[in-house]
Amino acid sequence: MNNLTPAQKTPQNIEVDIRQREVRITWQDGVQHTFTFDDLRRICPCAVCNELRRSDDPLRILTPDQQVVNADLLPARPVEMVGNYGLQFFWQDGHNSGIYAFDYLRQMGDGQETG
Repeated sequence: MNNLTPAQKTPQNIEVDIRQREVRITWQDGVQHTFTFDDLRRICPCAVCNELRRSDDPLRILTPDQQVVNADLLPARPVEMVGNYGLQFFWQDGHNSGIYAFDYLRQMGDGQETG
């Protein structure tokens, strides 16, 4: 779904549940998606994480999916809005450079339903 309508890529409600370790987004078209912290950390869209996922380094022992990272959010500052187009998560391991655009989150959520 590359051509999202405004209602498909605009959140109506965003809930961050630290206790259950998940983010729930209700989109303006009524669709709801739930992302676990582990899934969000795994799909981080930042340049460093994208490079790690694409890298064909023959010396790498673990694939990106096998690497253990801290997928817990900072309780005092778990997430912030970035303009009106995305979210920035603040992970306890200090990683916070990924900006999760709403259209990216919508596509990832729709992929969970069909995949």
